[in-house]
Formats: sequence, C-alpha cells, structure tokens
Amino acid sequence: MGSRNDKAFARSDALYGERAGEAFASARVAVCGAGAVGSFALEALARLGVGEFLVCDFDSVEESNINRQIVALRSTIGRKKAEVARERILDINPGAKVEIFSKFIDGANCADILKWRPDVLVDAIDSADSKCALLLSCCRAGIPAVSSMGAARRLNPEKIRTADLFDTRVCPLAARVRRELRKSGIERGIMCVFSEENPLPFWEDGIEKTKTMGSSPVVTGIFGLVLAGLAADRILKNFHS
Repeated sequence: MGSRNDKAFARSDALYGERAGEAFASARVAVCGAGAVGSFALEALARLGVGEFLVCDFDSVEESNINRQIVALRSTIGRKKAEVARERILDINPGAKVEIFSKFIDGANCADILKWRPDVLVDAIDSADSKCALLLSCCRAGIPAVSSMGAARRLNPEKIRTADLFDTRVCPLAARVRRELRKSGIERGIMCVFSEENPLPFWEDGIEKTKTMGSSPVVTGIFGLVLAGLAADRILKNFHS
C-alpha cells in the first residue's frame, strides 16, 4: 500500500471522509491507456491519493497529442506515455507505487494485466478489438472495470453521460462492444462514460488526401475525469463492502 500525506489530500478527505482516504490509499488501480481520456483519469486518481497504479500504454508522445493529453508537452515528445505518467503520479504523490505495462493490449496479454489483481480497471484504450478483449477478460476474472466509449469527433460536453454499457445510446463504439460481449454471454455490469452526440465527420485534407479524427480537450478531459469518478465510486464500494 502506498503511503499517504494527509495534508496533500486533506481537501479530498474533507469531502469523501477519512475512511475514504484509507480506501484510496490502499487501492490498486490499473489504467489502460494513458492518452487523451486515460491521462485525465490518471491525474484525478493520483490527486485522490490512490496508492498503487499499473499504467498500461505502449505508445510514445507525439506532437499531435499536445491538444488533448496531459502527458503530452513539448518536453515529453518522443518519450513513452506510461513513463511520463509514472513521473507525474509520483510528483503528485511520492508515496504511491507505480508499475508499467508497456505492450499493446490484445487478447493474448490481457491475463498478464489482470494478474496484477487491480481493485478496479480503468479502460481508456482506443482499439475496439483490444477494448472488447480486455473487458471480456475482466468479466471472466471478476475484476470490476469502468470503460470509456468514443470521445473523439464530439464537441458538446453537455451530451456526456454515464450508464451501464448495455444501456448506452448513439455511440457506435459502444454498440460494437456490446455486440462482441453478448457473443460471450455478457449482458450487464460494466459502467461507462459515453456521449449522446452523433460523431462529427472526419476532417478531410484535400491536398494531402488524408482524413483526421478531430478531438477536443474539453470532451476528452471530461470523459477522463468522469471515468475517474466511476473508478472512485467502485473503490469506495469495495472498501465498505
């Protein structure tokens, strides 16, 4: 269990309660994806005083990440996102313990992540196939997971909602994940953050003949912070059960 500086987290304890502070300090949280959504989730969970993290991300910071990712700065371009995230968490809470899983997540290695036995897993990965494999593995292992659906190509933060995955609406990514999980008999039990806003079109560069998936720091940031809230709720539920 990571140590806890009571002064650093006093404002959280005043809101959540002293016993909640114990819950956060003793919690083990795996965050899969340290990019647009995941970096904001990590930030909030670190500032709540979560004691142990497993940060899962294989990617490096690119200049195009700067508009929406906390780990992306001019000074971090080219560095591994998971390593930057670890440094940031430890700068917030030096008493935390932070491990890194730096492989692309797929069906072959989800079990390696779950061997860490997190109290809750935060899914903020982009790949639909990886997301389905990870959530299915969590369900089979009995590990609580909270998940982010599609945040890119949305502009309106007032359309962001939370619900069980099987109660979501509009989001094409959520529909695909539901379909895949139903094939394995999963029908309930994964809380997620999603948007009721229809995805906007890709931006098309007529000169380069390329399509770019636009993304707002406002929307992705709120997604990540709400996802952290869902994880915090699960931590407190586990602690008091």
